[in-house]
Amino acid sequence: MELCLFDRFFSDKIEDTLEFFHFVLSMSVATLTDILAPFEIWEVPLGYSTIKFFRPLVLTPVPLPDDPEEPSKPGENDYVLIERPDLNISVFANTRDDLEEIVLSNIRLNWTEYVCEKDQKLAPRAKSIKEAYLAIAEVVDG
Repeated sequence: MELCLFDRFFSDKIEDTLEFFHFVLSMSVATLTDILAPFEIWEVPLGYSTIKFFRPLVLTPVPLPDDPEEPSKPGENDYVLIERPDLNISVFANTRDDLEEIVLSNIRLNWTEYVCEKDQKLAPRAKSIKEAYLAIAEVVDG
């Protein structure tokens, strides 16, 4: 009879623990799914003007790979990465809000540094970045 009480006690505890881990795993998957959802950027404020994209600029985050020299422990590397080399975008963050803020800042910086600069002052790579932006966006006032 004592064995039955013992089994029932631990059986309940195991079920509670499994429910907790299921909840945590569900939360982690939901959070990861949310942060990895693509960004659609239609416009970026730029002072008193706005950078407007002709079609939405779609940027898809991916998990930041571990450094092969120093692999992280599970749960340590929660960073995601967005790369778009033709637009000189390579940013990472560990929250979706931070990632969005950094991407928008990066676009503003690139527009100011490359698109607003005269072609004669730009290196070939910088000129190709400028051309890439001008092919997909324009600046409109107010």
